[in-house]
Amino acid sequence: MSAPATHTSLLYGSDRQYATEAGDFLRDGLERGHRTLVMAPPSRTRLIRSELGGDAGAVTFVDDSVAYAPQWNAYRVLLDFAAEAPGVRSCVIAEQRLGRRTAAEVVDYRRLESAINLVFAEHPVDLLCPYDTALPGDLLDIAVHSHEGLRGGGAVAANPGYRDPFSVLTGLSAVALPPPGSTTLDCSRLSDVALARRSVRARGAEIGLARDAVADLELALTEVLTNALLHGSPPSLVHLYDEGGMWVCHVQDGGGLPFDLLSGVVPPAEPADHGYGLWLARQLVAAVDVGGDDSGTHVRLHTPRP
Repeated sequence: MSAPATHTSLLYGSDRQYATEAGDFLRDGLERGHRTLVMAPPSRTRLIRSELGGDAGAVTFVDDSVAYAPQWNAYRVLLDFAAEAPGVRSCVIAEQRLGRRTAAEVVDYRRLESAINLVFAEHPVDLLCPYDTALPGDLLDIAVHSHEGLRGGGAVAANPGYRDPFSVLTGLSAVALPPPGSTTLDCSRLSDVALARRSVRARGAEIGLARDAVADLELALTEVLTNALLHGSPPSLVHLYDEGGMWVCHVQDGGGLPFDLLSGVVPPAEPADHGYGLWLARQLVAAVDVGGDDSGTHVRLHTPRP
């Protein structure tokens, strides 16, 4: 039986520190016969390539603009990489340009980092997530709260700031009700899905969203709303509004399913399985919030405004 997964953070203050720690981490993996993957910005991969020299040829590099577009795609990149060699341990560095993310995306990234500890717990993977210490405090909080280990000086120490992932995910599942002035559509019949799509298409064009972004949002909305109609309870409502530089498409139903904090976090084995619609939505829009309370189940799809 393989050793359980590790999820470690590296807080670096200089290029030299980054290159040394990342290089040592990857060399150790290569020496142990592990497969190695780096998902990072070009400025970081250049440092790693220079540090590793000829060993860099054994590493798979994926630009963060691809791996994290959108953010939850990073899970798919990692799962696909691991699937190429079942049973072989993966040694992975994962970093993106967090300073570019909106508030909604940062919240979703906090969710992503905490969920890793549950989703990949039994996978043969060692995951190192570097964070530049120049990042704002709310982003560094993610590094401290989401990783069981902290790397430094070539060694890993237990992280006293680590928080239970279920506790973090529960805190991030609080329901946000639509604000006053939202456009609300009653979509309680399957035939109303087409009405919701037309409304999103028209409003998206009105505010200047790119055609591809509108198409992705339409598909995400179709998946989430259809799921609400088939498995939730009426009424099924769609609220449209602006929030923090994002355009939000908010699906609300009367509830009915047990609320699963990990629903749609990884692709189900079959497309028909529960959770596939949420997984697909997370591959299509910038951020997805899911919550439930006495008012029902709420799924918020965030798309950046132009």
